[in-house]
Amino acid sequence: MAPAAQANGGSLSVHEVLRRWAPAYLERFGAAMPTRQREVLQALLACRTPALGGALYYCPHCDHRHFTYHSCNDRHCPQCGGQDTQQWLDANAALLLPAPYFLVTFTVPEGLRRWIRSHPRAGYNLLLAASSQALQDLARNPKRLGATLGMLGVLHTWTRTLEYHPHVHYLVPGGGLSADLRQWKPSRAHFLLPVKALSDHYRTLFRAALHKQMPDALAQLPPKVWTQRWVTHSAAVGTGQDALAYLSRYVFKTATGNRRLQRLPHGRLRWPFRHSATRAWSHVELEPFEFIRRFLQHVLPPNFHRVRRFGWLHPAQRAKLNRVRALLQTPPRLSAAEQQLWQPPHPTLPPQLPPSSSQTAPLLCPVCGHALVLAAQWRAGQTYHPPPAAPATAGPHTIRPP
Repeated sequence: MAPAAQANGGSLSVHEVLRRWAPAYLERFGAAMPTRQREVLQALLACRTPALGGALYYCPHCDHRHFTYHSCNDRHCPQCGGQDTQQWLDANAALLLPAPYFLVTFTVPEGLRRWIRSHPRAGYNLLLAASSQALQDLARNPKRLGATLGMLGVLHTWTRTLEYHPHVHYLVPGGGLSADLRQWKPSRAHFLLPVKALSDHYRTLFRAALHKQMPDALAQLPPKVWTQRWVTHSAAVGTGQDALAYLSRYVFKTATGNRRLQRLPHGRLRWPFRHSATRAWSHVELEPFEFIRRFLQHVLPPNFHRVRRFGWLHPAQRAKLNRVRALLQTPPRLSAAEQQLWQPPHPTLPPQLPPSSSQTAPLLCPVCGHALVLAAQWRAGQTYHPPPAAPATAGPHTIRPP
């Protein structure tokens, strides 16, 4: 946990910083900003404000009224996505295998980052495609593992100080499926693949794909990019649970959650961060506009998938995943229809619906803890007229809390 902010100028959450300074930032730089960044910033400013409407809840137990504004649910919003994050973590934790796991990270050299920031969709796709292919190519080599990997990849674009640094993390089980689908070939407990060979092959694949897709881009990049070693890192992470929890924090957020920044007397903001090597806390001091600039450079292209699965973890390869689970003596992953076939409901009991990620817990009364009932709801542009009294007969609703 970050050290507590001192009382000099008080503290502000990330969203409060955006609410306070982003309108002036838009007024000053809006004409020069990428359209996507303007759209995201405006969505975040509207989050949990009258601009998106709201809802009034009623507690039939203690007669308490609870009012809330709607959330923007934008994946870049620091105050949205908490419940989605937990559901994603639970679903993916259920897929973990009884094998040692590795966290493999691919970065790009500094000379390539400016080009990727200017061409984010093409650059991020190349980064994900080249790195995943490098892993598979080396793993399939009979002199290495001689098997196909299953990989969960998550794209990150930031450092601990919110600087631009695109990289991708892969959570990889230590082993793979043989070409004939009959064997699970385990890796060594603390070694998956040689990182120097991975780095060189990854760089070669990236350059070849860039030359094929955007040949003019090669002339824009410094030649040193293709001769220096690209940094690749591989670390054993035990069962994979902690690494999966780390990756889950930013699946439905970008760069940061709704952390608090200390507001200094001279107008700057103090951003705390922990050094990855020493785990010691430090901080940087940023002007509010500089903080917003750093935050916005991590906005993703529309409909871009930050999380991807490869090999036998790909959604289209469920048969191979179940083959792997069988070889590791782990129950298969069944669809809802398959569960009904293999485990029919008891004839005297009503059929049980499988758990759904879309189901959410009811909003609870902050006074007595009972489930709240939706009394009124309105959207942006609508005028809300409160009812004269709470509804006498209102059934409980499952409402997603903002």
